[in-house]
Amino acid sequence: MRILLISPNMEKLPDPVAPLGLAYLASALKFKGYEVKCLDLCFVEKWEETIAKSFQRFFPEAIGLSLRNVDNVSYPDTVSYLPFYKEVVRRCRKFSSSPLFLGGAGFTLMPEAILKYLEADGGIIGEGEEAFPKVLMGLTNGFSSAIEGFLSRNLKTPARPACIQDLDSLPLPDWDSLDLKNYFSRGGMGNLQTKRGCPFGCIYCTYPLIEGKKVRLRSPAKVAKDAEDLIQRGVKNAFIVDNIFNFPQSHAHDVCRALVEKRISLQWSCYAHPSYFSPALAEEMKMAGCTGVEFGTDSGAPQVLAKLGKNFNPEDIRQATRLAREAGLEICHSLSLGAPGETAETLKETFSLMEEISPTAVIAMLGLRIFPGTGLAHLAAKEGMISAGHDFLQPTFYISPQVEDKVVELAREKAKGNPNWIFPGLGINVSSRLQTKLRKLGIKGPLWEHMKVMRERRAAKKETHV
Repeated sequence: MRILLISPNMEKLPDPVAPLGLAYLASALKFKGYEVKCLDLCFVEKWEETIAKSFQRFFPEAIGLSLRNVDNVSYPDTVSYLPFYKEVVRRCRKFSSSPLFLGGAGFTLMPEAILKYLEADGGIIGEGEEAFPKVLMGLTNGFSSAIEGFLSRNLKTPARPACIQDLDSLPLPDWDSLDLKNYFSRGGMGNLQTKRGCPFGCIYCTYPLIEGKKVRLRSPAKVAKDAEDLIQRGVKNAFIVDNIFNFPQSHAHDVCRALVEKRISLQWSCYAHPSYFSPALAEEMKMAGCTGVEFGTDSGAPQVLAKLGKNFNPEDIRQATRLAREAGLEICHSLSLGAPGETAETLKETFSLMEEISPTAVIAMLGLRIFPGTGLAHLAAKEGMISAGHDFLQPTFYISPQVEDKVVELAREKAKGNPNWIFPGLGINVSSRLQTKLRKLGIKGPLWEHMKVMRERRAAKKETHV
């Protein structure tokens, strides 16, 4: 059976991200004996013509559309990707009557609503590597609501998210089906995954909805094999896509040791949790090729951290920053300005903490995107921000009423004289122009790691003009 897998993601800021989920799915389908072609729209200039040519050459018997995100989760410059996805579906329908299925993290967040909006035939909620082959078998044998994660417009039984227990049973990602070199050339990174699942209770987080709350680990040897494969393909930098790399700490240690033992020269960065950062782990990460860590800090005010369900405090943030710096790692703190409990005073606390610890970069989002099924959605309903039957397909943001009318102004003021502060929702220190400029300088890896380069260049220019 011929299967066409499509990645319609065309977002390139802060960097184009290679569709790791699609690479895993393609590999799993090929392992089962399916003939698979991947169509990645990220870099194509005439996507309609590209889709037309793909159908004329391949004649798929089933189509899979992988939705990474539903919007850019940025306020106030919010962009929904769903209208474009609808156009992609329309184009596919023009050339083929084969069944079209949806999947990916974005679909999993609002499956029923997205299935209806895009008028697809069905979809996989959760992880598709085991579930989708069963759905394809059902094309000839008849669909069954017993398939874990399967949602169909013809089957009314609610589907449980598909969750793969043994991640080591999956074949390595099929990068041959994608233009990985182009992603590395334009984006500067490949992707790695060491685990799935998130046990933490942050009220806004969607990871537990997408991957489940149970942490499932990949063997360090498999991770090292993935890294080795990237190196052989010419990729020298990667991002570890785990929700948090350093939990459990023992697994993070083992992954680092496997990379060191294999003498893999890949440079990488990751998300990290301030509470599970030790001197030994920081040093091992550096030895294993880690160049920088991005902490999901959100706030520097204890009361806001508590409201968000964070299990760390400002002192933990200080210590994690110090340990990372002593190990020679670049440091980024991600903030959510306007979170529940936010006031003008708590914003001052957050700004003061960032000035004190002086990270390489700060990525500051304004407000928090509300997704169904999260604690934030329940809180927003309780506070009257959303009502029953709210349309979550329309990007809705939680912004504390106490700072709602001033958070944008405060953010713009903070950006003045702070070139290491990135405000995606305001387009401050993040743009296609800046991205192109840094990549032309030969800079690879996350762009935030190189904010110091921009600061140094600006300082040098000022000295020249004096």
